[in-house]
Amino acid sequence: MTSAPADPVRELLDSNRTLCEQAVDPLEIAAALEDSGLATDGADRYRHADVFGLAEELYARVPRRPPTREPLPPSAPLRTLPLTALRTATAHLLPLLPAATLGGLPGGTLAVLLGAGAAVLTGRRRDGDGDGDGDGGEDGEAVTADDREPEQRAPAPARCTVPWTAPAQGAGTGLLLALLAAAAPGAALATALGAATAGWAAAWLRRFGQRQGGAATLGEYRSRLRFALPLAVLAQLAALAGTGWAVAGDTPATGWAALLLLGTLPLLTTAARDAGRPTAAAAAVLTAATGAALLALPGPAHWLGASPTGGLSAAALGPALLLAGTAWPPSTGPGAYR
Repeated sequence: MTSAPADPVRELLDSNRTLCEQAVDPLEIAAALEDSGLATDGADRYRHADVFGLAEELYARVPRRPPTREPLPPSAPLRTLPLTALRTATAHLLPLLPAATLGGLPGGTLAVLLGAGAAVLTGRRRDGDGDGDGDGGEDGEAVTADDREPEQRAPAPARCTVPWTAPAQGAGTGLLLALLAAAAPGAALATALGAATAGWAAAWLRRFGQRQGGAATLGEYRSRLRFALPLAVLAQLAALAGTGWAVAGDTPATGWAALLLLGTLPLLTTAARDAGRPTAAAAAVLTAATGAALLALPGPAHWLGASPTGGLSAAALGPALLLAGTAWPPSTGPGAYR
């Protein structure tokens, strides 16, 4: 007569070791045991009343082994950063030309049209050459494809511009530049030139995120990226201040506020698009442009007593803050850099 094994659970463990090592909790092991036909009667053979108690013992006896991490793609080479900056600046300088030379309704209309066209053209080449809701899991979890939200597991379609978002965002940018050019030409030029540093900062942020693929856990990855976007924004504000001092030193305070706000929008919109939220990016720019256009009308401008640049600042402040809040949390997760 064959005697029962001294440790029957060990045999079950050896035959299900991979499952036990990669299980996230005992319930996953219990579900797999039930699927294999091990019901309450079968659990008795392993000295447990049910499969749930058996699963808890299996889970406790095996150290966790996370699944193989999916590596991030190679980071963009440094030589692509100037190209990104050039394209972003071009997308802002093109609509500024008719706004500054023609002015009025014709110049504003052409600025809107050129802004939409430039956004479509420059948006065709993105991540492949360094241009361009990813949130991580809890601290201590491995950086894996399955740990990400559904939109993070397949972010590529979201990061490709949705048909209406690119021209809509470009049209809003053109309108904002036209309104700023009518009120403060020097500030408008500084804003357009500042788009170059915004493009460079966005490309640097993406490259930095791609270089953190060696993080062992999502918590470690998020800690490395937590302050990356705020630092990029601060660098962009400093660059805008330097550009504004060089070409628009006599701009009033409200003009400086408009310059800094509108000059930061390109960086924030790119960060939001990279995080898989192109609609939020386009909506923020359109909201700012619509609000600024309404405040520039004779009626509201007279009732509020606000200067044109003051109306621009007021219209852009809310969307810029909301966009920053939208882009920052997902920018700390790996889904924003795939």
